[in-house]
Amino acid sequence: MSKQHRPTGGMGTLAAISLVARREVKARFFTKSNLISLAVMLVVIVAGVIVLDYFMNRDDDTADFTVGVESPVSELEPLLVASGTAQGMSVDVEELSRADAETRLADDLDAFLAGDPTRPEMLVEEQADQQLLALVTGAVQAHALAVEISDLGGDPQAVNEALAQAVPQVTHVSPDEADQFGPQYLVSILAISLLLFALIGSGSLIAMGVVEEKTSRVVEILLATIRPSQLLAGKILGIGIVGLAQVVILGGGAFATMAATGLFAGLEIDLGWTMLLLLLWFLLGFAVFALLFGGFAALVSRQEEIGAVTTPLMFLLFIPYYLAMFMVSADPDSTVVRVLSQIPFFSPFMMPVRDVYGGVETWEMLLAIAIAAATIPLLVWVSARVYRRGVLHTGGRMKLTEALRG
Repeated sequence: MSKQHRPTGGMGTLAAISLVARREVKARFFTKSNLISLAVMLVVIVAGVIVLDYFMNRDDDTADFTVGVESPVSELEPLLVASGTAQGMSVDVEELSRADAETRLADDLDAFLAGDPTRPEMLVEEQADQQLLALVTGAVQAHALAVEISDLGGDPQAVNEALAQAVPQVTHVSPDEADQFGPQYLVSILAISLLLFALIGSGSLIAMGVVEEKTSRVVEILLATIRPSQLLAGKILGIGIVGLAQVVILGGGAFATMAATGLFAGLEIDLGWTMLLLLLWFLLGFAVFALLFGGFAALVSRQEEIGAVTTPLMFLLFIPYYLAMFMVSADPDSTVVRVLSQIPFFSPFMMPVRDVYGGVETWEMLLAIAIAAATIPLLVWVSARVYRRGVLHTGGRMKLTEALRG
């Protein structure tokens, strides 16, 4: 079809875009199914944060070993605790009777010590834990040494302090990578996962909406009143508002629950700033990807063909997502990461993660924002040109080169 439908009404550009945007918000957001699914997702996210907080706090509060001791063996308590601390483990010591200990060995008691503190009997349910056996052995030997020193007229406390300080000092030549998957990783992954969910959902809605209007020929009626560029702009704006609302509701619920539970108390992460940065990069990322989804979807005329044009765009979303998840968290200030995070398709995912890890300079953030903002007008021109040529094309799939030549 070579001729383009021209609008016959006198509606202004802003009024036309606003009308289409309101229609999209009403059709996409204020539906029963969308509100129910949004509520369910919010409940799942909040419950997930609460469960995570429970398990993290439980791990922090629970000792590695719980040892019961008979009254005469209670002298070993400070030595057991100190021996565990020296090896990076916590030991709870409780004074119990033998009868109570035998009952609890099958439940929450790891061992019970009775008899002579210098040669105590160690009761266990089945088999002694080797780490716990080493801790008890060290404590018993320290106690026996203290007894001998005291009998010789020496000071056992001074000797114990000297022995406690006589340990090797470990120095790491390579940076410690243990923090890569700590709380910072959880915050950044939650942020970019919300971003990925919102961008995929919004982009898919735009693509399906464009093809639905083509298939039902509703677009021909709409284009009798407004221009193709106005229709595309209104659709992107409306669905963008829906996506932004989802990010605010789900992200706000997640971060508010984190703050309320104190999940990351003591960690130097500004959750409020992270949320604001996420919203900023959602707006920029949405503008970049939504234009491509809307324009390229106009190339096909059937729902079954949507995958042919959206699959490459999905790769453009998943590749930076996984790079941000693993590459940025491993080394947020590497040269490759710094270069990639300036590319508009990568920066919405990489910049929030780099900010959480503290690996981004202010000028880098501002430069990435400026590059993304400068790229948007170019994408507007490309997507509007493709959409204008493709939206009225019927029959088979239109080639991208053909749409750009028109």
